[in-house]
Amino acid sequence: MMNLSARDLPMAALTAEAQRHLVALLRCDTTNPPGNEYLAAAYLRDQLAAEDIEARLIEPAPGRVSVWARLAGSGAARPLLLVSHTDVVPVERAKWTTDPFGGEERDGFIYGRGAVDMKDMLALELTLFLHFARRVRATGQPLRRDLILLAVADEEDSGTHGMQWICEHMPELVAAEYALNEGGGMGIDLGKQRIYPCEMAQKGAMRVTLRAQGAPGHAAVPHGDLAVRRLAQALERLTAAPLPMHVIPTVRRFIGVIAATQVGAQRAMLGQLTNPMLSERVLAALPNHDVANALRAMLHTTASPTILTAGTALNVIPSEASAQVDCRVIPGQTPEMVRGEIARRIGDPRVVIDIDPLSPGYEMPQTALFDALGRAIATHDPGAVVAPYLFPAVSDSRYLAPRGVIAYGFVPHQPEAGVPPVQSLAHGHDERVSVANLHFGLRVLHDTVQDIAG
Repeated sequence: MMNLSARDLPMAALTAEAQRHLVALLRCDTTNPPGNEYLAAAYLRDQLAAEDIEARLIEPAPGRVSVWARLAGSGAARPLLLVSHTDVVPVERAKWTTDPFGGEERDGFIYGRGAVDMKDMLALELTLFLHFARRVRATGQPLRRDLILLAVADEEDSGTHGMQWICEHMPELVAAEYALNEGGGMGIDLGKQRIYPCEMAQKGAMRVTLRAQGAPGHAAVPHGDLAVRRLAQALERLTAAPLPMHVIPTVRRFIGVIAATQVGAQRAMLGQLTNPMLSERVLAALPNHDVANALRAMLHTTASPTILTAGTALNVIPSEASAQVDCRVIPGQTPEMVRGEIARRIGDPRVVIDIDPLSPGYEMPQTALFDALGRAIATHDPGAVVAPYLFPAVSDSRYLAPRGVIAYGFVPHQPEAGVPPVQSLAHGHDERVSVANLHFGLRVLHDTVQDIAG
């Protein structure tokens, strides 16, 4: 196949196509729960059918439909998966200035729940999949790899009716060398340098429950053995400072890359991020608080209390108070290691710690796909660099990693003046993506796919 870059293509027309797909997908209310991903699946099926491409619909439960399609390659290399999810999180409609399921364009932005998480990536992947299918049909020259489009249900909940189910029951559909998914790609300006994090590692997830014991009694006659007070003290100790530092190779490389792009005192300061004695001082000195928070999460297992429970009646002192804590765990840490760190921090044996492991963390090697992303960014944002990145949350890639798929998270977004960082728009009010970033993402992903598979 001709080795065309995005600069040789009618990108305005392709961007308009991606925009049309995104608007249509945003108008599919696939809020999870309940999901209703069949709405988006029907749209994808119809778009593929219009190009004589057969879509495989996977429905492990009524309405929970994922879509799989394949563009056959020559077999010279193993397949490339283009992964996305079609479900979205709920909205607070009263807090939006547009219809969250209207796909409205305003001032160069397309608004809607899922605009950046992650129906924009789905629209880009669908556009590129159809584009390469047309090229193969027109030239008769296949790609080196099978190109697989996989849009799954249920990512925002558990994956039970989406990627997890597919990997357990139809693993042949995800047998690939590489996958491109969410988790990175958002440009960050640090000093005068632009950096695009590429998710090559992912934290694990654990649900931790803290149970504090105390003495019951009448609320009119308080005493000193209060379960609620004990729990409050435990949470204060737990959240007063980060848990112990654990630096994995991916994070060490990330810090090395960003430090090398800086000059003078900033460069020396960033070099001390992995020093447990100085790390917090360095983070506090960074002008970009979003970057500082992300770096802190990459260096530590995090513990965020999210649900508190105590008491059943106003006039009764409860004998137990509990807190559910969302823990995102550095790859390599076991439940017992996490339990030990939390117990030492709390320092109260009357607070019981229960841990439910949800998914393990992982690290991916640096491969030709990483190099291809770097070349594409260098072409379309000269001077910018791509850096390996530990994603502090989880995505469907956690089901691909155990099957040997090299899954990277990279949804290209350039930072835009006056616009909140894309990671803060995800799950937020007035979620939106600019047409300019659709255009940018399409160019970067086109050249990446062309490089690795063309």
